[in-house]
Amino acid sequence: MSIRSRLTTLRTGLARIHPVDKSLLLFMALLLLQSAYSIFFPSEADPAVGDIDVIIRTSSAAIFGYFLSANFVNRSSAQTEAVSAPAALTTVAQAGTEISAPKNQIGFTAGDAAMESGGTQSVPSPSLPAWLPDTNCLQVATATVIGLFCLVVLLILRNMGAASGQLLASDSVSATVVQFRDFVSGCVGFLIGFPTHANSRTST
Repeated sequence: MSIRSRLTTLRTGLARIHPVDKSLLLFMALLLLQSAYSIFFPSEADPAVGDIDVIIRTSSAAIFGYFLSANFVNRSSAQTEAVSAPAALTTVAQAGTEISAPKNQIGFTAGDAAMESGGTQSVPSPSLPAWLPDTNCLQVATATVIGLFCLVVLLILRNMGAASGQLLASDSVSATVVQFRDFVSGCVGFLIGFPTHANSRTST
């Protein structure tokens, strides 16, 4: 297999990944890099640094648990089914029209009779699932950008060494660190709990 074909296969595989899963993969990559860095370059014992390490460990454990759960598999398979569903529905609708449409019919049709008697005809149009990227892309992107920004700031502050201790001595900086920790936790929790196509379909 050539390099070009491998790159094409890689692009095709990445295109099939749900946007939420891509965001969680970015979070997991940063968290794993930080965990590996902290092993080889340990920092001094500091309560604030310990609090940042707690959110790093809990977030990485939560994302890792999500990757091992069935939701990760169901979300990927549901996206593939939803992408192929509109084309399948269109083919079935066209086939049904060709079969049921009478040729050379004389007189009134059932549709004309329904319209004359005051009835209305409604043709159901297939709608795309609510979780597809074109509908909830802004919400997912916002949570990803905010979560990654807060996480990167916390990682930089944690790895600054003695300078981080001086910054964390300020009450405003400590309060901001707590807020950023909450933002990271909230964004990761939102992405992990993002409703899948299967769940939204069965809940209605």
